[in-house]
Formats: sequence, C-alpha cells, structure tokens
Amino acid sequence: MLNLLLAATAVGQAFAAGDSALPSRADPRLFGVAQEARQTIAVIDWFYVQHRACPQPSRPAELEALQRDLGDGYSVDVEGQFVAIRGISMSSVWLYYSSPAHSETCTLWRKLGWDPALIWRRYPGGGQWALDPGDGGAERPLKLAPQSARTEGK
Repeated sequence: MLNLLLAATAVGQAFAAGDSALPSRADPRLFGVAQEARQTIAVIDWFYVQHRACPQPSRPAELEALQRDLGDGYSVDVEGQFVAIRGISMSSVWLYYSSPAHSETCTLWRKLGWDPALIWRRYPGGGQWALDPGDGGAERPLKLAPQSARTEGK
C-alpha cells in the first residue's frame, strides 16, 4: 500500500511564478526540489490517512513512525520545535512542523538559497505547494497537477 501511495503522490507541478528573479514555471530546478520531498509527503499523507492528524514533533512514537516509514537513507532529527528531515535523495534539509493545537495541518519546507523557500502544507483536504519569495512579499500558491489517486478515499 505504501508503494502505491508513493507512486500516487508523485509531484507533477505546473509552477506559476511570475517574478523573473524567481524560478519560472518551466524551471526544472524548482520541479527537482519539489521531487525531493515526494517520499516524505507520501509518508505524511499515509500517517494522516491512518490517524486523521499529522505526525507531531512533540510525540516520540510518531517521530519514530515517521523515521521507520521513510526508511533507510533518511534521518529525522528534532531541532527545537521543528524536525529536520535529511535523505539520500535530498540536496538539502527539509524542515517539518505541526502544531499540537492544530494536528490536522502540517508544513514541510526547504530554503532555496538565502531568502526564498518552497513550502508544502497538509490540510484536511490534501496538500498545497507555495513559493515564499523571501522578500517580505506574499507567498505564491503553486498549482498542482491533477493526481491520479487520492489517499483519503474521495
């Protein structure tokens, strides 16, 4: 089942960043960065399907489940209130956060240099990508390509 979920969660993005200083919609580097998080997102989604909540950094058993399901080649390390996820297929660390007060949502993000960041947020209805330009401007939602399967029985 997890393999099916991994395949179904493949991130096929159509990015819509209008600022020329930021990656354009056809920039394969941005697509490649999003692909790094594919397995982590699949594991978070699978945890959500089973528990109707995101894994909580404050709960050791849930972090152990995240580490176990990510598998060999990944590390999950608590860094303050965040979790640093590193993997053999990742070129940089991804940070994860979920609030105990709002366990139905969580955030996974990676810096794209000094200021900009690529962000994925899990909500009860699914996930959403966004680009934070890092210049004080508003985040820009990134359009997701239609997924071939849903993990929540829709």
